[in-house]
Amino acid sequence: MNRRRLRKLGCLLTGFLLFCGPLVAVAADPSAGDARRGEALFSGTAAFSQGGAPCLACHGIAGAGLGMAGGASFGPDLTMMFDDYGAEGVASIMEDLAFPSMETIYATRPLTVEEQADVGAFLAEVAGRSPLHAGGQVAGHVAIGLAALIGLLILFGWGRLNGVRRPLVEGLRKGKGELR
Repeated sequence: MNRRRLRKLGCLLTGFLLFCGPLVAVAADPSAGDARRGEALFSGTAAFSQGGAPCLACHGIAGAGLGMAGGASFGPDLTMMFDDYGAEGVASIMEDLAFPSMETIYATRPLTVEEQADVGAFLAEVAGRSPLHAGGQVAGHVAIGLAALIGLLILFGWGRLNGVRRPLVEGLRKGKGELR
């Protein structure tokens, strides 16, 4: 091959890598996306371009505070998905969505490469977080609510019981009523 052809081939290959390389890298590495946009897509505050349902409709991410209270519990919690499958596994899952319950939802509404990368970046970001434990807070709130309810019952019901009971007891003492 002469030098001129080698230069043309080199320029062509360089151009291909410059324009197509980033697209391949985004599809292969979910952490290359925008995690903030991925969170918005996951939670539904930003819509998928093809109109697919947000991930939070079925899945929670306890590590991001999007647990059972944040979304439905149809699908598994995805906090540890990136740790379990790695970047390539998450990219493959985001591309195929090959779970039977997801196939019908996304068959006519596939995610774009950018959306896949953004949601993948969000999953990569929350992978290291530990789930938020709100059990103690919920128990504390329930205890405060019960104490307030009992306080209100005592406050408003204390005199009411005496108002009903006193005439009955006095009537029995005077012999006007009978106890059944």
